[in-house]
Amino acid sequence: MSYSKDFPDILDYCIKIFDENMDILTEIEYSLGSELDDNLTPIVNKIELIDMAHEVSESVRLRKAESSFMQRHIEQDSN
Repeated sequence: MSYSKDFPDILDYCIKIFDENMDILTEIEYSLGSELDDNLTPIVNKIELIDMAHEVSESVRLRKAESSFMQRHIEQDSN
């Protein structure tokens, strides 16, 4: 019976720890994802360079949006 009484407290404690470390976890996730995307490809002309710059910019925006979405979702669930 004490297990069922302690479970909400344990869960609240875990959520609190997770919330406190969300930024660190997001940075780790971003770093791991960046390492997977670090493939070198030769640039033949200016147009390819511009295209690659747009792709990198879009990728960064998407990752930030995903992280923000997950953080809002977790905050919403904890409330």
